Amino acid sequence: MKHLLIIFTLVFLSTPVLANSKPDISFNIIKKESPYSVNETMDKFVSIIKKKGFTLFARIDHQENAASVDLVMNPAQVVIFGNPKGGTSLMNQDIRVALDLPLRIAVYQAKDDKVYISYHAPIVMASNYDLDGHPLIGKVTEGLDKLTSATIAE
Repeated sequence: MKHLLIIFTLVFLSTPVLANSKPDISFNIIKKESPYSVNETMDKFVSIIKKKGFTLFARIDHQENAASVDLVMNPAQVVIFGNPKGGTSLMNQDIRVALDLPLRIAVYQAKDDKVYISYHAPIVMASNYDLDGHPLIGKVTEGLDKLTSATIAE
């Protein structure tokens, strides 16, 4: 039953929610192309989550960190964010989910020079823990889709 739920969810998530939103799910990672630069995409995402009341724990610029040790890489940033109320609820059901919380999204310029916003599919992540039936999993899945789709909307 657990595997059937995962398959159903992946099929559901592969259906675009918005006309401009075409998520690519591979290796349990949802990937959406952004029409903006890495910085613009990340700035929009951070602005949206702050307006929604999420806590921003960190913003990591991997390209900047690489340059600090004389290495070169394409632009890539990660934001670590969450809602302590929701995260605590999940951790109270299975503390091991702390390995994947707070949530994170990555924005990066890939080898094809396109910019993408990506994150782990929450339903798949949750399947690694004893979170079957937890009402927040669906809300987190829907919420991340809406946040990232709003970020890349033109």
